[in-house]
This record gives sequence, structure tokens and C-alpha cells, in this order.
Amino acid sequence: MAGNGKQRTVAQAYLEVAVDHGIDYVFGLPGTSGQEFIGTIADQEKVRFVLALHETCVVSMADGHARVSGRPSLAQVSTLPGSVNAVGALYDAYRDRSPVVVTSTHVDTRIVGRDSHTEGKDLVELTKQFTKWSAEVNRSDRIPEFLNRAFKVAATPPTGPVYLSLPSNLLGENIDHPNPVAERSRITPRIAADPEALQQAARMLASANRPLIVAGSGIAKSGGTEDLIKFAEMLGAPVVMEPRYSFLSFPTDHPQSFQIAERNPSFNLPVWGDPDVILAIGCRLIREYRYLPEPVMKPDTRCIHIEEDPWEIGKVFPVDLGIIADGGSALRSLLEVYPKVAAGANGREERLAAMRKAQEQLKAELEARVKQGWDGTPINAARLARTMDRLLERDTLIVNESPTSKDILMANFNFSTGRSYFSNSSGGYLGWGLGAAIGAKLAAPKRRVVACLGDGSSMFGLQGLWTLAKYRVPLIVIVFNNRAYMAVKNQFRGSEERIRLAAEMGAELVGPELNFARLAETFGIFGQRVEQPEAIEPAIRRALEQNGPALIDVVIGQNTRKD
Repeated sequence: MAGNGKQRTVAQAYLEVAVDHGIDYVFGLPGTSGQEFIGTIADQEKVRFVLALHETCVVSMADGHARVSGRPSLAQVSTLPGSVNAVGALYDAYRDRSPVVVTSTHVDTRIVGRDSHTEGKDLVELTKQFTKWSAEVNRSDRIPEFLNRAFKVAATPPTGPVYLSLPSNLLGENIDHPNPVAERSRITPRIAADPEALQQAARMLASANRPLIVAGSGIAKSGGTEDLIKFAEMLGAPVVMEPRYSFLSFPTDHPQSFQIAERNPSFNLPVWGDPDVILAIGCRLIREYRYLPEPVMKPDTRCIHIEEDPWEIGKVFPVDLGIIADGGSALRSLLEVYPKVAAGANGREERLAAMRKAQEQLKAELEARVKQGWDGTPINAARLARTMDRLLERDTLIVNESPTSKDILMANFNFSTGRSYFSNSSGGYLGWGLGAAIGAKLAAPKRRVVACLGDGSSMFGLQGLWTLAKYRVPLIVIVFNNRAYMAVKNQFRGSEERIRLAAEMGAELVGPELNFARLAETFGIFGQRVEQPEAIEPAIRRALEQNGPALIDVVIGQNTRKD
């Protein structure tokens, strides 16, 4: 669809560039300045427009689509109000390096500076701290060039969102400039590690007594999960995910997989103890939730950090060996290098035995916790997760925005190698989950996608139900409804009475109580509320039978903790 110099409008050239970069959906909320843009989409059939009722949903849908498709996605919003509403979701995308291209119309260039309707002083300044690149284009013939560059920048490691401001009157102007050739703007996303540095890393690991692998989201994004499994087994080391990860890079049902708390992380594993060498790969290593008086990494722990973004290496915590490389490429090289360096090294069998003992201990502790309130109400969240595990397909994708139920989900839902998981890691901007799951399902129409949402998070992105219903997206939404902002409630300190009063004022979501099944039904979506544990399985089975979207509102107990 590349333009060859023929006369056409800028909006037509915009779509040509998008198609050349593999775009099949534009997620948007056009506003009153988007008539040229929408009219042009209506004139063609290669790109489908997906309408949302709020810009959080717009950008989140593009975010979810990009994560599943592995390529940049496109979102379109309108002037200052639309850009302001999009900033929170842009922040989530930026924190998780999601390659989302957001374009926004801007006021007509002929009335800029007159304090006109929806005019902002500087949309680029507004968005640039949440993007890899933000720019405004003030010549119609350069819009294809800027959009082509936006896709290139978004897709180049480390990936991330891009924002373009496009004055609305320019979209209707005619141009005859040829579009840039998309294929000549693409960059190979692999970053190979320095061979000598990998040799040194292999020697450090071969000499370790208690090595630990801290796996990051970058491994899943680079397709390195299978190689991570092979290398972990070869090394004989436990694997934990980086605190506050967005993609799951190691199966939770693997005997070398261990879970650590995200809000109060520790690398001191049962039986194993603190590691003497850490291999942190494809990750930011540690993203702190709050100030911790004791460092997560002990001063005498040696650390190898392999990451494609040099900014992350040694950013906060010291490293002994920093290597710039993407996780997938580095793991493939380590699989070749390590056996040569580690020939004759021992201790692997002892380490595997220690991990088996640790897993037995952790399993016994988990079962003891799960048994508490198994048949009670409100429903035990672990029972919900285990029922999901039993009924959902082996290739299910879970999109999670249930912050305080995440640890329970990860401990009780088996993420085998065929199953996938992603969440918004630590942006703290709520309302992302429903839109992201819609985008993910559109990118993977033949795969089961399930959105796990907290009740508080759901209310921030509730407009997504309209989009879900309008396009009959066959997505299952499960609301982990604990009737509170539990992340907030768990921060309150003091006497029980003081905590109770604080929670009533600032955290409890009751009086009125939220009923998401009824809300779903108002949009014509199958909805069912579950308040008794024996009703979980029938509700999930009914949701699985639906041809279109379904929502299950499960009233769970409150996961109270003081970490």
C-alpha cells in the first residue's frame, strides 16, 4: 500500500505507512478533530478501527496487542483532552517497554496561539517523559516520514511508546511525496553479548556454590524461555522472576521455579539461603515498591547483569559483571559457552537435591495456607485460582491487573510452558487490564485469553466493557472482588480501630457494593456473580461456553498483610 508519489491526502498516506508496518487495527477515540482521519479509514478495508469510550482503554488495547503480536501497534486520540487522558496508559506502556505508537490530532495550525478550543501549550512536553520519543509535525508532507520513524523508534530495543502530535488541518491536505520504505527503516532487534564477557560470566557461575537466576520480562519478549529452562537445568540453579515483572519468563510448575514477594522482595530462599552469585538476565534487577532498610542483595553477593538497556546495569545495585545483550541471544550463547568452562565442576546434584527439599517445604506451607477457609465465604482466592487452573486450556494467556491477588494467582495457577502471562509491572496507573486483554485477544483470536482484574482496577477501566460488547470480543473477564483497595488498606498502621476507620474512609469499596455481573449485563455481556465456593466451577464452565464475552464477578476474601 506504499505511496509512490501519487496525489492523496495526508490521512491516506498515514494509513499507507501504517499498513506497510503491519498495522491491522487502529485503536482510537477520534474526537471532533478526527473527522478526516475516520473518513479515510471508512474508505478502505485493510485497517480496522476499534472505538473506545476513554483514552485509557485506547492506549491499553494497543499495549496488549503489541505485547502479543510482538510488533508496534497504533492508537489515535484527540488534541489536549485526549492526550491528557492517554498519559496514564502511556506511562504503563513506557514502564513495560511496550511499542505503542500514539498519534493525536492537534488544533488547526491557522488558530494555534489563540487559546482556541482544546488547545494545549505543548503536547510534546506533556508526553515526552512517558515516551521514547515525542514530536509534533507542522508540515503535511513530513507526516509520513515522522510516522515511519515512530514505528522504527518504538520497535528498536529497548522498545517503548512514541507520541506524535498532528495538526488536524494537515490531515486533509494533498501531498504527492512518496512514503518512506518501511523495510528500509527496520532494525534487527538482537543484541549479541561480548564473547569474552560471557566467558567470564560462565566461569563465575561455574565456581558458585549457590547461584540464583533472576529472570526478567526481556527473556519472554525475546523468545528465550525454552533456553532459560535448559540453562537453569544445566547450571542447577533456582529461578525467580524479577520483582514487579510484566512478562512471565519461566514456568511456575518447573521444579526450579520459586516465587518471591514483590512488595518486600528477598533472595533468601528456603533451604537454599542467600545466593553467592546472581545471574540477572533480561531484567531491571530490582524495582523497589518502597524504601527497604535492608538491601535485597547482600553486599558480598556477586552479580552478573545481562540487559539490553545499559541504563539498567548498575543503576542502583552494584554489579561485578555487566553485559549489554538481549536475554534470548545471551542465553543461547551461554548454553554453548558454559559446558566448556564448567567441565569438571561439581555441586549440581547437591543443588538439585536442596531445591527439591525447598519445594517440599514450600508446598507444605502453601497447602496449609490454602486449607484455611477453603470452604468458607468470602471465597478463598486460592480456590478460585486452582479452579481456573483445572478448567482453562493449556495454552491460556492470562492478562492480570489484580495487584494484591497476584501472589495467590501465581502460587496456585500452574503456568506451564504453553501458558503465558503478562501484567502492568509497576506503573501504578489503574484501568489498564481490560483494554490490554481486549487488545491481546484481537492479536490472538484463536487463543483463550482471560483477564484477571481487581475490583478497584476494574472501575478505572470500566468503559472497556462497551468496546468488549460492541465488537463481541470472546474474552473472559474474572473480577477478583475483595471490595476494597487492598494495596491501600494494607498500608494502614496502628491499632485495629485506627486501621478500621482509615479503611472505611479511604479503601473499602462498600456502601454501595460493586456488582460487576450486573454492570456487564447492562452492556449485553454474559455476567455471573459468584459468592459461594461451589459456584465457581459452574460459572467458569458457563463462561467458557459463550460465543462472545463473559464476566465472572467472584467475591473473595481480603488478602490482608503488613509488608
